[in-house]
This record gives sequence, structure tokens and C-alpha cells, in this order.
Amino acid sequence: MMKTNTYLLSVSCTGGETRLRPRLHFAGDWLNAIGFIPGALVQVLPEPNGMVFNLCNDNIGTYSDLFHATRNQGGGLVRVSVKNERDHKVTTFVTSGQYIYSGGLAMGDALVARYDPGTIRVRKLDPHQLGYENIRLTAVSSVSFKYADAPAPKVRLCGDWLNDIGFSIKAIATAESEPGVITLKLQPADTEYNALMKFVRGHKMKIVQVSKGSHIKRDGVRPYIGIAGTCVDRAGFEPEEMLAVSYEPGTIKLQRLDFKKLGF
Repeated sequence: MMKTNTYLLSVSCTGGETRLRPRLHFAGDWLNAIGFIPGALVQVLPEPNGMVFNLCNDNIGTYSDLFHATRNQGGGLVRVSVKNERDHKVTTFVTSGQYIYSGGLAMGDALVARYDPGTIRVRKLDPHQLGYENIRLTAVSSVSFKYADAPAPKVRLCGDWLNDIGFSIKAIATAESEPGVITLKLQPADTEYNALMKFVRGHKMKIVQVSKGSHIKRDGVRPYIGIAGTCVDRAGFEPEEMLAVSYEPGTIKLQRLDFKKLGF
């Protein structure tokens, strides 16, 4: 499977109370890989339900012509820069302005970006457009095992939202896997363990227990779910792949994100 080039971000704000305006911020080494190197000029244009960022090459004519042409299309121009982050430098660029609203975006919107050489496209993450009531995104990570030659894919879920749907710390759930989908179902606290094990084995499922997250917050710890091994293999998920996490009380479903429904 080809790696899906995706990046998660949200619409933040800048300018303070008197000049409040929307802001989009991109950062990471992936920018260099698609040509958005420090000093590069980027054309920002609104699109239906999102934005497009086009890398401007040396054949743009005069800057003035490009500037006016971009303004006539309701967009703007920005420069890629580099910032110091602890012990290394990170490529980054920021765009802000009212033209972000022209793409149907608003402050606080969760966004997903897909990128290719010379182009970045951004779309609003609308759960109803994808056919869900509630949705979150997660990227498949990887974990190394001593007996394996290569890292294995692993799905991680963490946050207070798990408490809200019953997946609190020490809760038990079953994980059912099929190509492209993993479904977690919460089990009653009084479920007899041996009977549950028999049911799980008979249906080729897995038992998952919600544990404590590694990041401790001031008022306690967050619930955490980690899934790896045959369960993820059977679903066919690969490291760095983007997953849609739809959820409701007692149930979590993980599946591949349908980019066509988002308007890509």
C-alpha cells in the first residue's frame, strides 16, 4: 500500500482581541521533501471547504503580477521559513487572514491536509460528511519486537473522550478485526472472564484492557488503548496510515479515512 501523505492541523487565531484573524501553521521535515524549503514562495488560495497551497517556482514572472493575480483570486502569498526548536531546526510557514474564511473554514475547525510535491490541500474534518456522528483522527504508529525483523503497526488511542463513552481505565473491551476495520466493544464490568475468553477465541477476536496513559495531567491520568499484533495485521493497517475513529457510548470503530468524501 502506498503511504498516504497527510498532516493534521486546526484553525487557530492570531492578532489579539482587536485584530483577531484565523491562522494556519505548518511545520516539519515533510515540507522539505515536497519542495517547500526555507525561502520558497507559496501561493495560498481558498477552495470549497478548504484551502490549497501552491509552491511558486522560478518561472512566475514578476512578484507584482503574481501578487495581484493571487489577490484577485481571494488569496495571499507567504514565505517558507525555518525556526529553532530545541536542538534542531524545523521548516515552517504560517498564513493568516480573512481569506481563510473564504474557504469555509472557521477558528477551531479540525483540518486534514494531503500533500504532494509542490502542493498542499487542506479540508475541514466534517464527521457528517464522512457519515459519522462523532469522529477523531489517529495515525498508525509502529512498535519493535525482539523476534521481528521490522517494526509492526500499532494503533494508539488516548484522552478523556474515552471516559465519556465508557472506556475508562481498567475497562475491558473486545476487538474484532476485518479488512479495513477494527471494532472495539465495551464489556460489562460483571462479565465472567472465562466465558468471555471462550467467546473471543471462537470469533477470532482480542481482549483489550484500557490502561493508564503515560502522560500524567494535573487532575489525574488519561485512559489509553494500545492495539498491535494480528488484530492490526488482519485489518491491513500500516505505519503512518491515517485512520478515522468514529465512536459512541460503548463502541469505537477504526477505519481508513475516505478522502474522497472530504473533497480531495
